[in-house]
Amino acid sequence: MAFLRIMVLLWADMLATYVMWIMQTYLTNVWKLGFTHAAGIMNIYTGLTKFLPLVLFIFVDAGLGNYWNLLLSSTAFSIGLGFLSMSTPPVLHKATGTCKGYEPNCLGHTQNALFYTALALIAVGLSGHVVSLVAFADNQIEKKPDEPKVNEPKFERSSKSFLYKLRRGPDGKLKYMPNLRTPSFMVNYQKKKKQQQQAESTPKTEVDISQLQFQPIEAMLALVQKERVKLLGAACIILVPVIGLIALPYIKPWSLRFGIPAICTLVATLAFLQGTRSYKGESKPEGSPVTNVLRVFVASTCKMFEDPKQYSELYENQDTNTPKLPHTKGLLSFLDKAAIQLTTEIEKPERHRWRLCTRTEVEETKIIIRMIPIWITFVICGVITSVGNTYFVEQANHMNYKIGKLKLPNSVILVFYEISKTRIKLIYTAIGRYLRGACKEKYAPSIGIALATIFSLLCCITASGIETRRIHVIRSHGLLDKPEDKIPLSVFVLLPQYFLLAGLDSFYENSVTPFLTDQSPPSMKKYLVYLSPGLSGLGIVGSVLSVYVVGKVSEKGGKRNWFQYTLNQSRLDRYYWVLAALSAGNFIWFVFWAVLFPLREPDSNDEEKAGNNDGNEEQTRNQEKEEPIGNREWVDPSLNFVNDLLADNITR
Repeated sequence: MAFLRIMVLLWADMLATYVMWIMQTYLTNVWKLGFTHAAGIMNIYTGLTKFLPLVLFIFVDAGLGNYWNLLLSSTAFSIGLGFLSMSTPPVLHKATGTCKGYEPNCLGHTQNALFYTALALIAVGLSGHVVSLVAFADNQIEKKPDEPKVNEPKFERSSKSFLYKLRRGPDGKLKYMPNLRTPSFMVNYQKKKKQQQQAESTPKTEVDISQLQFQPIEAMLALVQKERVKLLGAACIILVPVIGLIALPYIKPWSLRFGIPAICTLVATLAFLQGTRSYKGESKPEGSPVTNVLRVFVASTCKMFEDPKQYSELYENQDTNTPKLPHTKGLLSFLDKAAIQLTTEIEKPERHRWRLCTRTEVEETKIIIRMIPIWITFVICGVITSVGNTYFVEQANHMNYKIGKLKLPNSVILVFYEISKTRIKLIYTAIGRYLRGACKEKYAPSIGIALATIFSLLCCITASGIETRRIHVIRSHGLLDKPEDKIPLSVFVLLPQYFLLAGLDSFYENSVTPFLTDQSPPSMKKYLVYLSPGLSGLGIVGSVLSVYVVGKVSEKGGKRNWFQYTLNQSRLDRYYWVLAALSAGNFIWFVFWAVLFPLREPDSNDEEKAGNNDGNEEQTRNQEKEEPIGNREWVDPSLNFVNDLLADNITR
C-alpha cells in the first residue's frame, strides 16, 4: 500500500507536463506575447527543470532525505499549479478590479506575480520528483530473500578438483594452484558458469531505473514489475491522469485547464502524506561533495599560518573503503593545509570535521576546482543548442516544404537532424577506437568536446548566411509585415545549419558524459546523472540572457533592436554572428584549460576484475616456467590418461 501512495504522485508529473506543453499557446493567445518573449519564458523554465535536480540532490545527499524532498516538492507542485490557475483573469478579477476576459488588458500585476511564482514552484516540484520519487519508491519495495543455493551436481564438484591442485610454491609452502593438466573444456566451463552467475546476480530492474532517471513515469512502471500483486492498483492510479489528459483539451476555460491538475496534485500530496507512518526509514545520507569542498576551504583557512608538512604526514582516514587519490602539486597546494593534523585533533578526529580533512578530500576538492573552467565550455555549448531548438524552428515554420508537386511534412527537418546526429556519432566512435588502439583513450572525450565547439562555430556562421538570404527574399517579396504568409524559399536551405547543429549535439552528448565520468573525483560519480543536464540547463537559461543583453546593446544610440515582435522584422543574422564570436572564444577557452588540466586514465577497475582469473592463471603459468626444476612437483604422466578419461565421462 505504501508503494501505491507514492505512485499517486505521478499525477502531478503527468498533468504538469501537459500544462507546460500548452503554455506556449497560452502566452501567445492570451498574453499576446511575441515569439521572442514567449520562447524566453519557456526556455528559463526548461533550464530550471534541468539545473534544479542537481541542486536538490545535493540537499538530499547532505541530509534532507528523499521523504522530505518529496513532501516539499509535492507541496510546491500543488501551490504552483494553484497559483497558475489563480493567475488567469476570471479567478481574481473582482479582488484585483480587472476584467475577466482572456485578454492582455485583463492581466494585472497580481496575476503576473502569481504566474511567474507558479512557474518557479512547478519547476521545483518537477525537479524534486526527478530526484526522489523513484529512489524513495524503490526503497519501499520489499526485497525478496535470496533463494537457497542448490547443491551442485556431482560432475561440477568433480570438475573443480581438476582445476586446482595442492602444489608446493617457490617459497616452499603448500598452496592450491591451477592444475596445468586440466582439460581446457573444464576451464572454459567454469569461466562461463561464473559469468552466468554474475549476469544473473545483476538486478536488471535497477539498471533500467538508472537509465530512466529523468523519466519518472517509465521508471515507476519498471518498479511495478517487482510487485506484480499491485499491478491492478498501479493500473488504476495511472488511469486517472490518462483520463484527465484526454479530457483537458476539450475544456476551453484556461482557469479549469490549470485548476483541475492543481486539484489532482493536491489530492495526490495528501494521499502521500497520509501514508507517512507506513514508509520505511532511509539509510543515513553519505554527505555531499559540495560540503566537503567548503570544509576543505574552511580548514585550510583556519590553518593558514601552519607550516606545510610532507604529504605522507598529512591526515588520511584508513578505515574507509573510498579510493585514495595521488597527491598533486601546483597553485592549489595551499589546500593541503586542511589535512594537517594538530595535536588537539589526534584523538577522535571525526569531531573536528570543519578543521580537519583527509588527503583524499583535499585532492577531490582540487579536481573539482580545476574542472570548473571546463564546465563553462559545456554551458556555452548549451546556449548554442537551445538557440538551435528555438529560432531554427521559427525560421522553418513558414518556408516551402515542397519538392515539385510533392509536399513533405514539417518533421522532415527533424528526421534529417536525427539521422545526421546518428551518423556523426560514428565519427566519434572511430576516433575513440583509434585512440584506444594507440593507448591514448583518455584524450577521446577532450577531442570530442573540442570538435563540438568547432561545429558550434561553423553552425552559427552558416545560420547567419542563410538568415541573410531569407531576409533578402522576404524584402524582395514584400513580406516584412506579413509574418503568417509563406516565404518562397525552400526549407532545404536550412539543412547545412541543421547538419552542423547535429554535429554539435552529437559530439557534445557523446563526449561530456565520458569526460565527467573519467575525470570527476569518486565522490561525484553519483552526481554525474544530474551534472551534465544541469550544465545544459544553465546554457538554456544563458540563451535567454544573451538575447536580452544583445537586444539592449543593439538599440543603443537610438538604433533599432535586433529582436522585434515578429521573426521577419528581426535581425537574427546579426545575432548569429555574435554567437559565432562566442563559440570561437569558447573553443580557445576550452583548448587552453584542457592543456592545463591533468587528464586521468579511464576507470578500468571492472575490466581488471573481470580479467583477474585469466591474469592469475597466466601469472601462475609464468611462475611455473620460471620455477627451478628442483622445486617443481613431479607429475605422473599416467594422470593425463585419467584426467582425459574422466573428462570424457563428464561430457557424456
